[in-house]
Amino acid sequence: MKKTSILLSLAFVLFAAGLAFAHGHGHVMGTVAAVTADRIDVHTTGGKTVSVPLTSTTKYVKGKAHATRDDVHVGGRVVVHLGAKGAAEEIHLPAGK
Repeated sequence: MKKTSILLSLAFVLFAAGLAFAHGHGHVMGTVAAVTADRIDVHTTGGKTVSVPLTSTTKYVKGKAHATRDDVHVGGRVVVHLGAKGAAEEIHLPAGK
């Protein structure tokens, strides 16, 4: 019984670690300070403003639904998941409005 519990706990830890690194290269959370065709500036929860490049493959998600760059507005909350080269891989917007 104890051996099974240890194995299940280890499997869970490995699974959870995989989920934590699913986007792999970090994220930027905060409020949109500016958005253009090729970048988004985010005023982070830590008080800094971070500029993140946008690409033609950047995906936009609003809640659980598909969104577009036009749904991103200055003052809105975002979570930007970064890709391997530091560009925005996915931009998550809150559901609603």
